[in-house]
Amino acid sequence: MKSIIKVLTACLLCLLLGSCGSVSLLITEKSTSKAAFDEAAFDEEFYRTSVPDETQEATVQTEEQESSSAEETETASVTSAATTAKETVSETASSAATAAQTTAQTTKSGSSITLPTKPSTTAKTVVDTKVETKETKSDLKYGVKQINVVTTYYDIYSDGSKVQTDQKSYVKYDTSGYKATTNDLLPEAKSNKASNLAEIKSASNAVNGYRSGAGASTLTFSDDLSTAASVRATEMAYSGKLSSTRPGGSSYSSVLQDMGIEYKSCIELTCKGYTSGEAAMAALKSKTQNLSIMTSGEYKKIGVGVAKSPDGVWYWSLILTD
Repeated sequence: MKSIIKVLTACLLCLLLGSCGSVSLLITEKSTSKAAFDEAAFDEEFYRTSVPDETQEATVQTEEQESSSAEETETASVTSAATTAKETVSETASSAATAAQTTAQTTKSGSSITLPTKPSTTAKTVVDTKVETKETKSDLKYGVKQINVVTTYYDIYSDGSKVQTDQKSYVKYDTSGYKATTNDLLPEAKSNKASNLAEIKSASNAVNGYRSGAGASTLTFSDDLSTAASVRATEMAYSGKLSSTRPGGSSYSSVLQDMGIEYKSCIELTCKGYTSGEAAMAALKSKTQNLSIMTSGEYKKIGVGVAKSPDGVWYWSLILTD
């Protein structure tokens, strides 16, 4: 647009110069100066008034639209958050109501309702253990005492309470007070001999078998010697002492004297822990010295006794005489 105006202005000036001469030249100079001034003013005014300020309006409109959009977005966000919070509170209240109703239904008893108690947050811990032993004594026989023992094990907790974790019981015997004479033991000795006669005879036969193998004569089974041997087995079983010395300190042979059994020479062999006569004699024979005694031609009679201790151990006595 400015270029067109400039061209038109130039043409006008040329026409004026051509027709007016020197005067026209003066005018032309003034006109040129004026025209140049007017052209710039014209151009600026033309452009300012002719071109609509759409950019500015558009810019203002855009800012107004963005402000409106931001307000709408913020309003929508606040509304959404409020709705979500309301829904969460509603759901929580509904869940609490349902839980309360369920608890009331499950804990209802008769006409009363038991409310659930709050669980303790303090956990008990084991800080120690304790063992308590209780012994109960009772008289058995021959001065021997039976002791019933009960041992209880506990865990001790941090709050001072204790909880039983195990319990064991057993029976033991106190033989320190044992005291019995041959006459005291005789009734039980005879009973032991009668109830174990088969094993007693089996032991006697085993010894004669050893003697046969060694070329020695057969020993005669003696009932009296077997009774005496049963007294010895019984006192060993109750005193808990496996020895040819009696609990009172006298020799084993004193039982023969107590029972009026005559002899010139005698010997006793003892063992414990075997449940059969044959096994007991085999254990005795395993020692070379004992085998020599069992097969000696010096002896003519044999007596075997057996008794079971209160704690279940079998004691054996083998007595040989001439």
